Amino acid sequence: MSDKLKVAFDDPEAGWVGLKLSRDGEMAEIIASYTANDSFLDLVNVLHNLFLHEGEWKVIWNEEPAVCELRFHRTGNLVNMELVELPDYRRELCRAESRFKASGSYEEVGIPFWRALRNLQGRFTAEELHARWHREFPSKEINALTSILRQSRSTRASNKRFERTR
Repeated sequence: MSDKLKVAFDDPEAGWVGLKLSRDGEMAEIIASYTANDSFLDLVNVLHNLFLHEGEWKVIWNEEPAVCELRFHRTGNLVNMELVELPDYRRELCRAESRFKASGSYEEVGIPFWRALRNLQGRFTAEELHARWHREFPSKEINALTSILRQSRSTRASNKRFERTR
């Protein structure tokens, strides 16, 4: 990835939230509803799985009537992400249109999403987020992911210090 992936959530309002993705002068934006999927919780779970395992996962964001999927795929240390749009909820019957792609390490693809979630979490209280999003915000799950990421970073830093002293 030549330019850093940037991910940002707008302030949720009346059950809607904007998600902006940008990289290399490319940009994609969606405005998604809180229903029918718990997209924030799904995103946290995907980021957790993506950090620990190889595989494929997706997060569904409803734009009503269009549906967007954030599709993630990890093989080895390579993470691919694609935002695709489908005309409506009948995803298996529709032709998907790719709107944005990014690839790189977890740090290059997964961490920007985690940072965007943490940024949103820090802008409002849990009660304010619930009132704005109309769903419970997954703060507990984000905090658990944050602990795993910090623990991993601390372990990697310790290993590097150990390697330098050998």
